[in-house]
Amino acid sequence: MVDLSAKHRKSRPSKILDCPSVAVIVLAYNEEENLPAMLQESVDFLTARVREWELLVVDDGSSDGTLRVAQRFAEADHRVRVLTHGTNRGMGAGMKTGIAAATADYFTIIAGDGQHPTPELEVLLPGLKEADIVTTFHSNQRELQRRVLSFGFRRAMQWACGINFTMEGIYLFPRRVAVEEIGLDTIPGDTFFFSFELIARALRRGYTVTVRPMIVRPRAHGVSKVASTQRIKRIAREIYGFRTRLKSEG
Repeated sequence: MVDLSAKHRKSRPSKILDCPSVAVIVLAYNEEENLPAMLQESVDFLTARVREWELLVVDDGSSDGTLRVAQRFAEADHRVRVLTHGTNRGMGAGMKTGIAAATADYFTIIAGDGQHPTPELEVLLPGLKEADIVTTFHSNQRELQRRVLSFGFRRAMQWACGINFTMEGIYLFPRRVAVEEIGLDTIPGDTFFFSFELIARALRRGYTVTVRPMIVRPRAHGVSKVASTQRIKRIAREIYGFRTRLKSEG
């Protein structure tokens, strides 16, 4: 039976939010230590505040006990499903797997390390009454390196597609637009750049976006798998590739 101490749970109002159905897609690669608290907090919040929801854990070829943790939650609640990659394929591949399997009206993608708390959806979900897509910025301090990277990334995206938008944390996106209108295979990248290209393509089609503040937490266990030199170089290549594809599409 899955359970955690009360310190991992937040008291939430019992009133259900007026919002569409939501799929929470959790990307997990070797997050055995962080995943239990993250999933428990997610299930508690969604049960208390969202009428229709599903939680999809994508295990991206983990070599530790990540898959076992996810499966225990799936056994405890039918709204939790586990999807697996036989080998580590990257965040973009995990996103595509989760989105393709989702059935809810909207999806959000959250890393299994717990740095972006699922209860922050409390702030994002009302934004769907104002725009088609809701993105976020971090309202609390982050380390200088990530602030610099975020600024540089926004400038690079503006150069690539002529659109300047903010996304530092999680986001809400209509599943139908991603799957049926844009098409998951349209975006070839397998890093977290997938999310940025998806949103950029939607904005170029006339969909609207609003931005909300959210908190980011320090990792409780392990180290970040995103801000490495190799990944930054790879994302730079993907930004250039995106610009090239847009030019060829006319």
